[in-house]
Amino acid sequence: MKAPFISPILLEKYLLDQCNDQEKEEVEAWYAAIKGDADHLEKLSETEKSNIKGDAFENIKSELNILDESPVRTFPWRWISGIAASVAIAAGLYFSYPISKEQPVSIIEEIQKKKQSEIVQFVNTESRIITHILPDSSSIIMHPEASVTYPAKFDADRRFVTFSGEGFFDITKDKNRPFLIQSGEMVIKVLGTSFNVKAASAQKVFQVDVMTGSVEVTAPGKETKSQQLVLKPKQQAIFEIESKKLISKQMTLHARKEIYEPVTVVFEEAPLNKVIEQLEKRFNVNIHLSNPATATCSVTANFEAQPFTVILEMLCTTLEANYTISGNTILLNGTPCD
Repeated sequence: MKAPFISPILLEKYLLDQCNDQEKEEVEAWYAAIKGDADHLEKLSETEKSNIKGDAFENIKSELNILDESPVRTFPWRWISGIAASVAIAAGLYFSYPISKEQPVSIIEEIQKKKQSEIVQFVNTESRIITHILPDSSSIIMHPEASVTYPAKFDADRRFVTFSGEGFFDITKDKNRPFLIQSGEMVIKVLGTSFNVKAASAQKVFQVDVMTGSVEVTAPGKETKSQQLVLKPKQQAIFEIESKKLISKQMTLHARKEIYEPVTVVFEEAPLNKVIEQLEKRFNVNIHLSNPATATCSVTANFEAQPFTVILEMLCTTLEANYTISGNTILLNGTPCD
């Protein structure tokens, strides 16, 4: 069960004893939910409610590293990194680092202004790559455990999301509404383009690879001064979390492409093992068969300028198979062909 969404601003008020009775009940119900009570406070006795209240206060305070004699914090978003893994997954927020006050855009803050019913949170909990469609028809090809949070309806003047994990964005062009993505402290601004983002919360480096169009990447520096880069196709931005260093460079040309890069490949009654060999040569992947007997299945297909994700899905459809992915390793599950 997913934990309910909770505003960090509300948690801040709770810790400073500034909540009204209804707000206090909401925070305590939220804490009860992440502790595993599906009905929140409704089933609890008064003693249990009192215990929940005390536990909630102490646990939230502990996560925020707040001392009793110094209850005022400089910025409210640091709670997100460790308050509860279930909440981070449910909300699609994995921001382990405080956002600079001089950061030009805080998408987290913008989303928090929305009502809970107006917010969409999606996490790829499957072990395969999933394409997620946004309200403006933009798409994200999301790797396992990637997460995205956004308004159910984008604003009239801009579109914005928060993102964690790895995903390939294909943004619908709309010159009147720039598209903004926040991953940790890094903000990406685009109008219409395609690019890959690697920004898992556990990583020490975030990376943006541009395929088409151009993007603007912004991040705070060591002294909270904003850094900004404009990337063109085949360029990438590297943001080092600890040093706050943001650099750009040309994407290195490799013999094998990343899975989001399109290729053209044709198979004419080729056995599956030969298809796999070709795909491993073209892409930076390793493919294994759960059932070696499927290696002789015949494949006829013409893939023109398609990324590996599309090719893999179409192969699975043809072979009535499925797959799981871990990093660059794919396990193809199918039955022998007649």
